[in-house]
Amino acid sequence: MYATHVGPDPADGGAASVFRLFEGRSAALFAVLAGVSVALMSGGREPKAGGGRRRVALRLAARAPLLVVLGLFLTSLETGYLVILAYYGACFVLVIPFLGLRVRSLVVAAVVGALAMPLISYGLRVQLAPRDLVLLMPDATPETFAGSGLGYILLVLLVSGTFPALGLMTYLFAGMAIGRLDLGSPVVCRRLVIGGAVLAAVAYTASWVATDVLGGMRTIYAAAAPAAAAAGMPPEEFVQLHMYNIHGTPPTTTPAWLLVDVPHSYTPFDFVACIGVAAAVIGGCQLLAARFPVAVRPLADLGGVILTAYAAHFVAIWLLFGDEETSPFSLAHFLWFGGVALVAAMLWKRWIGRGPLEWLLHVVSRLPERLLSAAAMPVRRLAAAARSPR
Repeated sequence: MYATHVGPDPADGGAASVFRLFEGRSAALFAVLAGVSVALMSGGREPKAGGGRRRVALRLAARAPLLVVLGLFLTSLETGYLVILAYYGACFVLVIPFLGLRVRSLVVAAVVGALAMPLISYGLRVQLAPRDLVLLMPDATPETFAGSGLGYILLVLLVSGTFPALGLMTYLFAGMAIGRLDLGSPVVCRRLVIGGAVLAAVAYTASWVATDVLGGMRTIYAAAAPAAAAAGMPPEEFVQLHMYNIHGTPPTTTPAWLLVDVPHSYTPFDFVACIGVAAAVIGGCQLLAARFPVAVRPLADLGGVILTAYAAHFVAIWLLFGDEETSPFSLAHFLWFGGVALVAAMLWKRWIGRGPLEWLLHVVSRLPERLLSAAAMPVRRLAAAARSPR
């Protein structure tokens, strides 16, 4: 995430081109890890049932509005970056009915999400929110929430926004499937690394064949030709110039857009490739953590306060680069952001423990249980009194 937000601009070429590897994949990994967290909360390899599952559902439902509010606040800073937290809040509600699923069912859900959801989204948006390549889609902002009805807010959060929650659910299902595995097993982790790498390679290759060999890009260029002519440039140049505008929602000018694998495009190929990359990264990190526990401890500490680190880096960008005169993109900025975050996380975890936003999330998520427990207390006392001998 830091590499994408403050690292060198890959468009500068040279060594900076390496940072193109992080584009789109950092947000996908973030979402997959959210699914892993949900799986661990809900029992890990053995899903909780009954009261245990209900408690997890209550905690997720309580966290959702807090994430939405935090996301809206970070968006209000107007840093120029897109914030995913409000969409995460919606996902935490959507995932509740699926807390009891096991690995196979979650894999099926992830496959269906990756293959079918882009088609469903495309069909819905053709009718409800059509767009071309230039049009930037609405984001979850305070203005969107304050000046619109519930129907439009849900449309943005679920379907037409920059991180549509119905699309993110594909990543959450994949992460939950991974979280249901024995992640302490080297064999499982090696399979994640190899299987994830193969899955990503197959997806990227298939997208290339569909777009460059079978003519998908020619169809896209033809659909973009009128807008390109109005802009006074060839369709090829026009498409490449605006390619990253498709963030979360491919244009509805032609179904051929569903063949690309551009970062954040939420096409079948993008979903499958990013899930493969995320699985490989998670498996690889587990293997490294088992082999070099001391060396990776700073990363583990940062992972323990990741919500705080996520929010704080937007605040830092707002404070340091809010005047728009200083570019945030450089190798030095990436090293500074990463280094400060690692050191701060190590010190915080050593001397204090749970991060400030993590603490708030923990407290808020337990409020429903405490309220229900307090409400049930008189009933339990009456029942106990009725059973006691007179």
